[in-house]
Amino acid sequence: MPGSSASNNNGRSLEYLISDALNKVSGCTFTSRAAEDQIRDSATVKLIDPLLRKSFKAAADLVQPWILSEIEYSKGSQFQVDRHSDSDQGVADITLKRGASTLAISVKHNHDALSHPRPYSLADAMGLAGTHLEVDHRNRMSKITDNFRKASRGATTFPEVPTLKLKLYQAACSECATTVNLAARKTGVAGVLFDFLVGSNFKKLLVETSNSNKSLKSITVADYTNIKSPGAVKATVDNRSRASSLILIFDNGWKIDLRIKNASTGISQAGQVSLKFDAQKKAGAIPPIQVIV
Repeated sequence: MPGSSASNNNGRSLEYLISDALNKVSGCTFTSRAAEDQIRDSATVKLIDPLLRKSFKAAADLVQPWILSEIEYSKGSQFQVDRHSDSDQGVADITLKRGASTLAISVKHNHDALSHPRPYSLADAMGLAGTHLEVDHRNRMSKITDNFRKASRGATTFPEVPTLKLKLYQAACSECATTVNLAARKTGVAGVLFDFLVGSNFKKLLVETSNSNKSLKSITVADYTNIKSPGAVKATVDNRSRASSLILIFDNGWKIDLRIKNASTGISQAGQVSLKFDAQKKAGAIPPIQVIV
């Protein structure tokens, strides 16, 4: 799970406690990697705030009956729990299988973020790794990177060159828009990109806790299993006085704003500079919401 060390620990702990609650049900088994993750995170959960751990434990106990109902569990039946790594395709954190049925769950704590593609590897997010377009995209990104370094004259941090940083943002968004619009001519690319950013065929479990006292506030589930996959996407660029965004408009009604920013303060002197997108949904059908708490 991307983010700070504390965020990673919180996310892993919540996944661990949900999986642990399921493990107490007769008929539950873990995949080998889920079992390994549970062993790892039995230590991780001890590192988080004790009050937050208490709320996560309460949330896991409340979520367990909902999950069992989703897989139509009955006493004596068997089901398997798997936990996913960041390198897996899709957005699921936990997957359950009972017979031929599968339930994929994305677990979120206090945020509902989309996936964040990196500007240099945008073509990969569209399923175009190893293609001529991917090579062309990386070459264009390298060119604007080289131009930025040359103009910055040895600057080692982005705050030293705010005007050049903004120009880099604008150029990167422009090249990414060009790549998306070229790639969009290929059948299926819009769907692959949408699945990377938003996902499909899963249910998103959002656990919210208070920032002040860590108490459990709510548990909701959003159903992403019936979102229409797009057949087309168009990219534009929104340049503002202090920021730039790559705007993606899909023909299924979704609009996503990918604001570009530097991922670290330092400017590397070779290879890629540290850039990333912050993806936010601006429009799109909201999946039906189920409130557990």
